[in-house]
Amino acid sequence: MKKRYYLSMLSLFVIIIIFDGIYFMYHRSLTIFLGLGSVHFALYVLLNYLVSYFMYKPIDRVFTGIGGNMDMAKKRISRLPWYASAWIFLLGNLYVALALLPLYFIPTIFPNPDNFAIEKIPPQLFFYSIIPSLYFVYALFPAFIAYFLINDFILDLKEKVHKEFKILFAIGKKKIGLMLFFVFLFLVFLPSLLVMLHLEIAIGVEEKYIQFTKLSPLETLMIDRFVVFVGTIIAVVLITRAFTKPINSLLHAMSNVREGDFSTQAALITEDEIGMLTKEFNEMVHGLQERELMRDTFGKYVTKDVATVILKNRINLEGEVRSCTILVTDIANYTSIAEELSPKETVLMLNEYFSVLVTIIQQHKGIVNKFIGDAVFAMFNVPLDDPHHAVHAIRAALEIEKITSTRTFGNQHPLTTRIGINTGEVVAGNIGSADRMEYTVIGDDVNVAARLEQLNKHYNTRILLGENTYTMAQNHFHFRELGDFQLKGKEKVIKVYTPSAPENE
Repeated sequence: MKKRYYLSMLSLFVIIIIFDGIYFMYHRSLTIFLGLGSVHFALYVLLNYLVSYFMYKPIDRVFTGIGGNMDMAKKRISRLPWYASAWIFLLGNLYVALALLPLYFIPTIFPNPDNFAIEKIPPQLFFYSIIPSLYFVYALFPAFIAYFLINDFILDLKEKVHKEFKILFAIGKKKIGLMLFFVFLFLVFLPSLLVMLHLEIAIGVEEKYIQFTKLSPLETLMIDRFVVFVGTIIAVVLITRAFTKPINSLLHAMSNVREGDFSTQAALITEDEIGMLTKEFNEMVHGLQERELMRDTFGKYVTKDVATVILKNRINLEGEVRSCTILVTDIANYTSIAEELSPKETVLMLNEYFSVLVTIIQQHKGIVNKFIGDAVFAMFNVPLDDPHHAVHAIRAALEIEKITSTRTFGNQHPLTTRIGINTGEVVAGNIGSADRMEYTVIGDDVNVAARLEQLNKHYNTRILLGENTYTMAQNHFHFRELGDFQLKGKEKVIKVYTPSAPENE
């Protein structure tokens, strides 16, 4: 990057020499061209290189790792276009003072060119037209170009600093509208003003004008305009890049986010409204990253689809009445089994067991709401709509029974699972205190499911379900009615069923 910076600063010498070459068509004096070119070389190459070295030094110390101050480097990076512009403007003033003014006050310093006589230039034309034009071309315009030339370098430098050091620059207080005003001032207003000034004075000194040059006012004016035209092309290219670079950088970051990379942070490489837009984009992505983390974390308890729906506020968390099928599981003789195991072995066995159950329940559109000791509490049709929730709950129960009866868990421990299923109206929503909330379901039918699970001990069964669940799923499975039963603590008598294989089997 340092090499590119030096090349950017020294490239102004090339631009100035191009201007000199265009003016050569006017004076056609190789002596003047070489003489003024030597002054430009001394100023824009030798002296410019020396000052550019000191301007870049705080930045270079950081990149070379020799103890540079990052805060100082950041300030210098942000101010470098202004420093470069001010320095080139100073060089332009030195050039006007050292080279152009002596041509008028000491006309014998160079032999007269073929096209004009230096000593015959009317004073009012020299001071009110020629000097302002040359001052604009060799001082103001190069300083204007230098700003955007170094700004183009700074945009890439900030991108590099962001990638290597993960540093975001302040957005600053620059305004695009103010910058466009100065662009209009330098590319439109001032050149037009100089044209009108030149024509006004040339007409006023028409006779003297003919005495000092063979060219008409329009011909000399066209040479000046061609110089400005060349400089304008260079400036327009650099100004365009000042807008397209940060926009392309932001579009690249947007593309990464669209592909799912929520760790993306766009580099803040401008200090204007585009920088503000980039800052807002980064804050938005940070919010998306937190949301994705919540979704991934929540997804450990519910499916990713459910987590996404909840986080998009498409579920009423304040409480709603829903039809729900509740599935409750428990491990038979768990206390005796746990007494024979170490705590580590118990946790290993339960984690493996719960992993199997959670996978099965989620595959059948159920939500595991909580783990209570060795028990699993799951719900169907909450929070996502599932018109066949009773059928899916029974299918999940049958698969759990099949898998748990044919394999072991942890260190080869067989586990028998008892399951109770019931369907009814529940209240679903956030339950808890202001500090800790839990999305769950409550209601009498929830308690019935738990009682049915315990009732498996009485009937020596694995799966029991209530009459409401049977009614919704009776066309999908074979059932065996176990009779009426009055649950403990309940006045209402319910019919109890146990399912077998699905009807198509």
